[in-house]
Amino acid sequence: MKYNLLTGIALLFIAMGCQPKVSWVNKELSTAIYREAGSKELTAVDPEKVGFPGGRGPDHLVAYTPAFGEQTGTNEWGSEAIIRNGIVVSVGGNNSAIPADGFVISGNESASLWISQNLNVGMEIRLEGNTLQYATTENTFIVQARQTYEKVLQRFETGKMTDGQAIKDFEELVQADFDALENAREQQHIDMALMYGKQLLDRSRKLYYSSFEPRENEFRGVWVRLADKTPEELKATIKRMADAGINAILPETIYNGYAIYPSAHPLLPQLPQFKGWDPMQIMVEECAKYGMQVIPWCEMFFIGGAQSPLVKQKPEWVGKFRHGEIFAVLEPGFHYFCPSRPEVADFLLTTIDTMLQRYPIPEVQLDYIRYSLSEPWDKGFCYCDYCRKNVKKKLNFDIMAISPDDKAEWEQWNNYRANNVTRFVEQVNELLQGKHQHVGLSVDVVPHPVKSLELKFQDWGTWVKKDQVDAVYIMSYAFDNMTVSNDAESLKEIVAGTDVSQIVGLGPYMGFKPETLLEQIEISREKGADGVCLFSFNALSDEQIEALKYGPFRSL
Repeated sequence: MKYNLLTGIALLFIAMGCQPKVSWVNKELSTAIYREAGSKELTAVDPEKVGFPGGRGPDHLVAYTPAFGEQTGTNEWGSEAIIRNGIVVSVGGNNSAIPADGFVISGNESASLWISQNLNVGMEIRLEGNTLQYATTENTFIVQARQTYEKVLQRFETGKMTDGQAIKDFEELVQADFDALENAREQQHIDMALMYGKQLLDRSRKLYYSSFEPRENEFRGVWVRLADKTPEELKATIKRMADAGINAILPETIYNGYAIYPSAHPLLPQLPQFKGWDPMQIMVEECAKYGMQVIPWCEMFFIGGAQSPLVKQKPEWVGKFRHGEIFAVLEPGFHYFCPSRPEVADFLLTTIDTMLQRYPIPEVQLDYIRYSLSEPWDKGFCYCDYCRKNVKKKLNFDIMAISPDDKAEWEQWNNYRANNVTRFVEQVNELLQGKHQHVGLSVDVVPHPVKSLELKFQDWGTWVKKDQVDAVYIMSYAFDNMTVSNDAESLKEIVAGTDVSQIVGLGPYMGFKPETLLEQIEISREKGADGVCLFSFNALSDEQIEALKYGPFRSL
């Protein structure tokens, strides 16, 4: 790292006709005078390779040492920190190479979030049996800053960053910070040493963020579940979004058996927290002031939990799972309307039509435009009386009497379910083409079209081919940049040759670091996406918002 970093700095400063000042990046680190320590119990060290990839199960926090093998073998659903010679050298990704001079800390679900929130490059870390001991010192900030600066220089050398003057200005400021930190250490001034260490890191991060250039005519959306209690609070939230460079708001509009606006449908009451005012109308008016789009995010067949008004008012429309209950096991407590019922489609179409007549909206977005997760097959959906009778009448077999072993019948049953969803998408498209030609249709989908079809009967590849949708938003929520890259590439291939917009949905709600968010935005761009949509605004940290404002979402 040091050789490449110094070489990059030297070449840059020689090219700019000045003498490089590099002592802050090559000076041996002094003994720390500050130390904030912590510990964490691990689920396992070198777990058995059974049950889950790499032996890492749900919520597991595990350590992999060289005794485990060359790679951790984990899947994309988690995050990892690599430790070499007692120092964290990277955070993020999965299936990491296990260093001979260190180990890997790996987590899934809540443990993944713990890694993201607690382990940083430059931290001191060691294993004591099944206990992880870690510590932050002022040197942690220096190591992070050096690594971040190295990435800046790499981006400059490859042409991704073009502002050489910003690098020169940074060098002068950060050298002063480093000198002040060293002086504070000599004087044993812990607070001052920490202040300059954090300032040095803050400068390097902002420089790195600024190396991600903004792009013209790019979709920069956020999904959001409104939590504002008054019109004034909502207006302030919209301004905060605009200040962050966001140009499209996708409010959760119809969900859990409610709507956020009044008089949506006789069966669809307004959410109680919005009684007496209309958040949708305020968003339309306020967003117009900032040049932002409002795209209602509407949940279709998923209708909430047991207390949903729709579950209570229309129990005969609620689908049934093969195990006999009306609630999902694989999606705990979820209730769905049966997608095969014509009256369900009529209800949803009427609701969409009424909304579009009332508000000037450029696009409507359909979410949960699918069946409930139906794997394993014996917990699948939907096996209600209507479906049993309808399939018996049309296909001449009882859906409760077949299994995947009955290949011909099972294929027909799967096609029946997928066709029900596709037919509804076609009906929405017909509604828009007939009465709301100015309104586009978008869908939120599982990124993998094969999995989407097999597990949830969501055949979005066919919707694209049949020109039934205007935009596809893939939900590529992962710590792992390679997963996002693969998902975006798949989307690109499927929409190739069409006018369908490609939007990559990213998951900062998972708690990954700001630089990961920017890197995933850049990956989406490189794969040809027309923009990104972040899930969700409520979950964006101040640090992530700062990264967007200094980086790819800043004004041109």
